[in-house]
Amino acid sequence: MEEINQKENRAFMDSTRVIGVYLAAGVSRRMGQNKLNLPLGNTYLGSIAFKEALESKLDMTIAVLRKGVSPKWLSPFTEQKNYRILECENASLGQSHSLKKGINAAENLKAAAVIVLLGDQPLVPAKLINLLIDEFAASPSVPFIACLHKGIPKPPVLLSRCFFRLVQKLEGDQGARVFLNESGRFIEIEDDDYFFDADTQDDYQFLLKNWGTLMERKG
Repeated sequence: MEEINQKENRAFMDSTRVIGVYLAAGVSRRMGQNKLNLPLGNTYLGSIAFKEALESKLDMTIAVLRKGVSPKWLSPFTEQKNYRILECENASLGQSHSLKKGINAAENLKAAAVIVLLGDQPLVPAKLINLLIDEFAASPSVPFIACLHKGIPKPPVLLSRCFFRLVQKLEGDQGARVFLNESGRFIEIEDDDYFFDADTQDDYQFLLKNWGTLMERKG
């Protein structure tokens, strides 16, 4: 890992520190190529939600990548300092391995909570990330805060530190959703765009065709 900067050192004593875990280590089987490196607008598909994370109130964002993959989508951020890159050697075995890798890194950085973000969910805005952070600041004892869309918990989701050990029990493609129950807080989000997943060529073509309109609605 790269050397911790002064902001990070101060944050070791901050019990409200929230770190983003940006999962970008998928194999893109349904897309047939690395979907995060696909061009979209004047950038890359994987760059869009990552930019929102960096512009949000997150103290830092950890990008978890598959080992040996060239992340062209990270090229717009070479001058920024508020993120880290981790490679996950076992990413091909399922999303849980990438999630555990990111959670471990956040725990070592003394995070009070993490917000789990998906690289193929390009329409998640900074304001949604900030909503989770603000809710946590108001209720720091809550174990998790999840977005609820049409009755289904969906990322991004905030997991407090008490959840970090539970995440280590996940296997394969399991995500934190298996632990989300009435003990935490759900925030109903009606906007369909935020939860759009770019999984297939049809999804990508939809984004290409409607990108201008989607960006207007997102703003």
